Amino acid sequence: MLSSSSSDLFSEAGFSLLELAIALVILGIIGGISLPLLTAHISRTAIVKTLTHQEYALNAIAAYVEKNKRFPCPADPQVTGADYGLVQIQCRGQKAKGILPFKTLGISEAYARDGFKRLMTYVVEPELAKKDTSLQNERGGFITVNKEEGGAVLAPPQTGDRNPNSIALVLISHGESGVGAYVGKGQGGRFLGGSPSSHKKENYDENFIFIESTQTDDILRWESRDQFLKHYVQFK
Repeated sequence: MLSSSSSDLFSEAGFSLLELAIALVILGIIGGISLPLLTAHISRTAIVKTLTHQEYALNAIAAYVEKNKRFPCPADPQVTGADYGLVQIQCRGQKAKGILPFKTLGISEAYARDGFKRLMTYVVEPELAKKDTSLQNERGGFITVNKEEGGAVLAPPQTGDRNPNSIALVLISHGESGVGAYVGKGQGGRFLGGSPSSHKKENYDENFIFIESTQTDDILRWESRDQFLKHYVQFK
């Protein structure tokens, strides 16, 4: 027969276990609610960091343009060793697409990557990257950026326009999924996976047509020649 004190002890222990079970259930509920919020917060933080890195990169490109009177060619993602992150001498055709030449620009490799720590794609108008160029007078048109609803982001040139505005550069973060981002450091391939949308594919395929779209997680930043020279560059 249990004494009164032993019975009370077991009752207290049973009550404590019940409290523990209730606490675990409550913690599980809180965790189920807070985890998506935490994930969303981390994603938002990475997006903000990406936008900051893109702006930093544009300012570094502007400093290069001021000094060299031309835009920098991309760096080759397949290069290794001391030449990794250095600007290519010329960038005709497919060489106009690569990664930021962070070493040449004098910035950390971290700024060549987005908030998800993947390399961003950098594309430049070849006519603006050649030697002895007259930036304000060069005719572009190698790069096209389209709107999701159709049509180009830049208005078509007016009749008789001698120096029509054109896309000077495109900087792309391939988002949280990373699909389409260069692997880099000696590898010419890209991160691929899943079934990307047609708009997603447009931003990493071999042509020079890109699209601003809500159907992708890409963060696409483009600058026209005239606006970039007006807002970022101060020629001396």
